[in-house]
Amino acid sequence: MARWMMTMLAALVLGTGSAMAAPQAGNEYRVLDQPQPVETEGGVQVREFFSYGCPHCNDFHPLLADWQERMGDRIALEHVPVSFGRDSWKLLAKAFYVAQVLGVLDTTHDAVFKAIHEDGRRFSSPEDIADFYGELGVDRDKALDAFDSFAVTMKMRRAERLAREYRIQGTPTLTVAGQYVIDVRAAGGQAGMLDVASYLVERERSGD
Repeated sequence: MARWMMTMLAALVLGTGSAMAAPQAGNEYRVLDQPQPVETEGGVQVREFFSYGCPHCNDFHPLLADWQERMGDRIALEHVPVSFGRDSWKLLAKAFYVAQVLGVLDTTHDAVFKAIHEDGRRFSSPEDIADFYGELGVDRDKALDAFDSFAVTMKMRRAERLAREYRIQGTPTLTVAGQYVIDVRAAGGQAGMLDVASYLVERERSGD
């Protein structure tokens, strides 16, 4: 459990308040010098920077899905795949955007995590991804064609730009409202990341 959450719970039990109860900028999260544009008109924007190839992201995936369901329309969640220059992760990032362009993420997203981390499946080419998507009922030829499409290329460039602008150094990482960055270590673990994100979302919603 995150340090700030433990402090807050202790304060509640003792019937006392504490200035340390809430997450602090520079401790549990960092604030960008130049906030990034918020691309939603709905809830508070939350971005997850991840890779299908990251075992920590695989562990975080069900936690994030549960949190998203609990938060409902208070948030607008966007998944942003990153590669950090690794060819294998770049292929998987493209696989994400291929599915997004084809409108089949609901079919493929969980399945790719499972294939890699539970079934031990390896993907080394667009053909491998297209074959797998075909097994899931996605049009294989359309999936393969989408790999080199303009839409996927533009999405990849945008993801790389966002990773640079947010100074993402590891995965999974969450960002909130275009200006707050939460990583696992600073937040005290994956559950702590979501606790900090919840705090920042509610603070944004309250206008503080």
